[in-house]
Amino acid sequence: MSTDQSNEFDERSETRSRLEDLTENGKGFVVLVTRAFGPNGEDLIDEDGPKFSGEPGIRIHVEQGDKEEDVLLSPFFGDPSKVWTEEFEEGKRCKLTVPETGEELDEIPGMTSEEGGKYYAIYLTEDLGDGELVAVNDMWGNYNSRILSEDELLGLYADMEAPDEEQPSE
Repeated sequence: MSTDQSNEFDERSETRSRLEDLTENGKGFVVLVTRAFGPNGEDLIDEDGPKFSGEPGIRIHVEQGDKEEDVLLSPFFGDPSKVWTEEFEEGKRCKLTVPETGEELDEIPGMTSEEGGKYYAIYLTEDLGDGELVAVNDMWGNYNSRILSEDELLGLYADMEAPDEEQPSE
């Protein structure tokens, strides 16, 4: 089982030393995702699976070509730890779905990575599209994610709708 360090964290009862790396020498904040929902309100928190410093992870289904598996993501924002066994190809896009239903996660329009990956929503409230979310990248090995508020989402949509400004002719 590939775990990207999570077995070490499962066995540790003290989370402080693990999380110091996420908070610039122990100064700052740690965000723990305790609620996570798919596009139709599906609960993505896996209470029965492996734990990350005693906290349940976020389960999503990942498909890449003929390889597919449920992957457990760390609930600590900024922590790249995850639990998986399949050998996915680094730098290649994946399809991200809800494990129980196969429903694709909602794509966030206008948000892409430099490598060509797209971002998908894991909602943090039952309000789904009207609340906060974690934007996860579909590029295997890209650990960049963002927490977005409703206002930031509206800003992304507005930027997409704004007409391109014409360049002055010389």
